[in-house]
Amino acid sequence: MSWARAPVAAALVDMLEAATAGIVAVHPRPPETLNPPAIVVGRTVTELYGVAGLAVDEVTLPVLVVGGLEQEDDIDALAAVVRQAVEADSTLKGNVVVAWANEARGWRNETGAGGIQLLHKQLILTIHM
Repeated sequence: MSWARAPVAAALVDMLEAATAGIVAVHPRPPETLNPPAIVVGRTVTELYGVAGLAVDEVTLPVLVVGGLEQEDDIDALAAVVRQAVEADSTLKGNVVVAWANEARGWRNETGAGGIQLLHKQLILTIHM
């Protein structure tokens, strides 16, 4: 197996839509506009090829958990849902050898379309292919 973002993102979207009962918008890539609450499969931070041996790739993939400016507790709860979903199927529907939530970082305030105030944090997945 070698790194391919599209099937991993599609698997995460399916898993996270199911885990949130369709109440939260889950995006396979950063969208042009965003309404909270939302989960966004980000772009890779690192892609390391042949880490532990030939064709053993390691990827760092952020999943952004987005809410309103004063919804820190809701964002933390949603991040816990993401972690639980990944733990429940660490192969991401058979698309990777193993994935796990390695860390959370990068709390940021941003202004979205129409002046909406957003707060998000990155839940960092480490993925072995």
